[in-house]
Formats: sequence, C-alpha cells, structure tokens
Amino acid sequence: MDYKVYALMAILMASVASVALVGAAYAQTTSLTVSTDKTSYATGDTITVSGKVTTISEIRDPLVIKVTGPTGNIVKLDQFAVGLNGTYSYKFPAGGLMNADGKYTAEVSYKGTTKQTATFDFDFTGVDTTWRTFTINVAGQSYPVQYRITGGTVQNMVPSTETSDLVVTISATADGTLTLRLPRNVIDSRDGADGRSGVDEEFAVFVDEIPGDVIEDSAAKTDTIRQVAVNFDQGTSQIDIVGTWAIPEFGAIAAIILAVAIVGIIVATARYGKFNFAPRL
Repeated sequence: MDYKVYALMAILMASVASVALVGAAYAQTTSLTVSTDKTSYATGDTITVSGKVTTISEIRDPLVIKVTGPTGNIVKLDQFAVGLNGTYSYKFPAGGLMNADGKYTAEVSYKGTTKQTATFDFDFTGVDTTWRTFTINVAGQSYPVQYRITGGTVQNMVPSTETSDLVVTISATADGTLTLRLPRNVIDSRDGADGRSGVDEEFAVFVDEIPGDVIEDSAAKTDTIRQVAVNFDQGTSQIDIVGTWAIPEFGAIAAIILAVAIVGIIVATARYGKFNFAPRL
C-alpha cells in the first residue's frame, strides 16, 4: 500500500475543507441591514434607505440598490458607497417612475451575494404642485421668487446685471423639472432698447452650460410675473435663465448713493487737485 498517496489525498481534502470553512465563516459574519425612514410616502417626499454592512472588503465594494414597484417593475437602480464604519444612507425623491399607488420594495445588495429588503407604501398624487419661495437679497432689498421642483432641491439663486441672467444652483438627485415664477422686477426678456419695455421675447436657458429648452406658460403671464419651466437630468448643478434685463446689482438706492459719491469726488478733485485733498496755498 502506497501511504504517500493516502497522505497527499488527506492533505488535499483538508485544504478543500478549510477553504469551505473560511468561506462559510465569511458568509456568516457578513451581514446587511436595510430600513427606510418612514413606512409610507407620497409624491414629492424624500425616501431615505439606510443600514449597515459588517465585514466590508478592504476596497470597499459599492452597495447596489434596486427599488421595484407593485407589479415588479424596476423604478430605481443605482450603486453608492458604504462608509468606513460600514454604515450607509441613500436618498431619492418619491416620484419619477414611481407613478402608481401600492407597496414598493427597496433591495440593497453587497458584492452581489448579501441582500436584504425593506418595503414601504407609496401614494401617487401626481406632480408636486407645492410652490416654495426663495428670497433674493440685493442691496438691502428682498425679492421673493416662487418655484417648484421635482427630482431635486434649489440651493441658490443669483441675478446678474452684466449678463442679464438668473443663475439657479440645484442639487438634482433624479431627472426632474424646475418651474419658476419670474418677477419682472428681477429678470425680464423684451425687445425694447432698455430690455425692460416692448414686446415679450423668449428667455434663453443653459443647463450646466449646455443650451436647453424653456417652456413658458402664457396663461400664467401677468404684468409682474412670467412663469417658465426647465427640464434637467440627474446630476445637474446649474440652470441659467438668460433675458434682456436683470435686477441691478446695487439696487436703486445704492445707485443714487454711488452717483452722489462720484459727483463728490469730481468736485473735490476740481477744487484740490487730482488725488490730492490737501488745501492749496
């Protein structure tokens, strides 16, 4: 009997068993938790999926989230990073492809093997029609601008006299639409020589510096307001509305003060000499 053959077979079997045990131990110690911040949502709400992964890999493989609707249709598929301590939090707006009432399932997986799910109810109420207000402050004056947005949030609005535009900074977590009620005393687009008079003209729009389409609601137009809508893609950070006139950077009162100051400088210069305010002998 060749004992060497038996010895080699025993070593091989032990090696296979040890690999299996290590794999089983890894599978047992790697766990994943998944939960949502609420049990039910409506159109326009923000859904937060969070949890924790144990025994994360050294390269920190990403997590994958898949959200399915009542009929099994996929409404969200994305991947995101896990924290150094294994915790994670993923947010997305309730809407978009979520266009039916019912129970939805959020499945989070790690390395394609460890998976957990959480379910929630969704009430489809159509397009979010809630108007919000952003206040632009210029030279001590406040200018409220009403807006509504799907697929993201508005971070800032800044008008510019030099370029006759209104720059809106947003955080777009999904494809969406930004609708603005633009006050004519903030920005306007007309064919008059001063940019504020004459017949209304279309605004131009740039989405992340790329020309886009602007949709104006003529029925909502008044002597003081023009309502426009701009579609944007997920990840968009800036929407630029360009007209023929925008609010002066310094405001009317500040402009008067500036004019008075300039006149004072001219008078002082003529009397005392250029850049020399010492009395003449």
